[in-house]
Amino acid sequence: MNCSSIKPLLLYTMTSGLGDYIIMGDLMRKVEKLVPRARCLIAHRGNPHIKLWPYNSSHKRFFNVYQPHQILRLILTLKRARKDGYTVFGLQMAPGSVQGFFFHFFLKKIKALDFIVDFNLINADIITPPNGNYILDLHLNQIGELFKINIPKEFYHLELPIKDLEFSSASVKKDKNKVKIGIHPWSRRGNLPCFVWPFAKWLKVIKFLLQDKHNEITVFGKDKKFGKFKYYLQSKLGGVVKQIRFELCNSVAELVNIIKQMDLILSVNTSVVHIGYALGKRMIILCGPSLDLWTPKGKNIKVVYDDRAIFSGSDKYINDKFPSIPEIKVTKVILCLQCYLNQDLGK
Repeated sequence: MNCSSIKPLLLYTMTSGLGDYIIMGDLMRKVEKLVPRARCLIAHRGNPHIKLWPYNSSHKRFFNVYQPHQILRLILTLKRARKDGYTVFGLQMAPGSVQGFFFHFFLKKIKALDFIVDFNLINADIITPPNGNYILDLHLNQIGELFKINIPKEFYHLELPIKDLEFSSASVKKDKNKVKIGIHPWSRRGNLPCFVWPFAKWLKVIKFLLQDKHNEITVFGKDKKFGKFKYYLQSKLGGVVKQIRFELCNSVAELVNIIKQMDLILSVNTSVVHIGYALGKRMIILCGPSLDLWTPKGKNIKVVYDDRAIFSGSDKYINDKFPSIPEIKVTKVILCLQCYLNQDLGK
């Protein structure tokens, strides 16, 4: 396809998580740089984080499909764009999503969309074979395939599309003899046991870290169970708990600021790991049923899996043949910590 011969409008679908917003928000900006004639819009499932969009009016970019008036607004926007000469493509955040496909199929039927694009759904109009090990890479390579363009290497670096980060850019005094370790135990899907590492296992890891006076431990997050976890550690550790810093984050900017201060992040696979990836942090990620594409990878990242699982994660837990975070062994996590700590991260 000669991208100079068309004006593309790309409509992406997006789910409701902070990590989803970070990835898709960054992707939109990069697509419009790669294809200057392109416009990007997002139809989302009630994602509350679109308010973080820092570049222009989020009202013109994001459409909540859970609100009928916003669906109508989206349809009118797409039809107006087609009259103005745009070719409208429907693309999905999640590869092969049936819900996303039928949403785009509906828009095509009412002549608000021209082509459905997918990585592997045979019923799509345009199929771009999946290429990439991380969700951002996958989507950038899809654009490269769709418009026959080369993707510059620097575009694969995730950037945070978050406003009001002046607070997070403040300089932090670092003690070169200390290693700042951030512990983030929570997932937004914490209501599902397969995405949660038990408090007792976190306790064992924290006890291991407390043995070395050079380790500075910060437990941080914005989860509703923050207080419960803090109380649990206080009841089990007694006076030693004073060596742990607890940071309840009241905003995404505060969350980013805490992550920026850390030398090493230990977390389950959730939005925190995407922020850590964007900031170039060393991380140990506990990965359960999540589709592997959602997990950042790189030389500074160690991913710990449930070894007993037979099948790979598919974003849902069916039975004990599938990965589950509670089944991850403490010894594996401690081995990863030892590997990093032996590199003397604080220096």
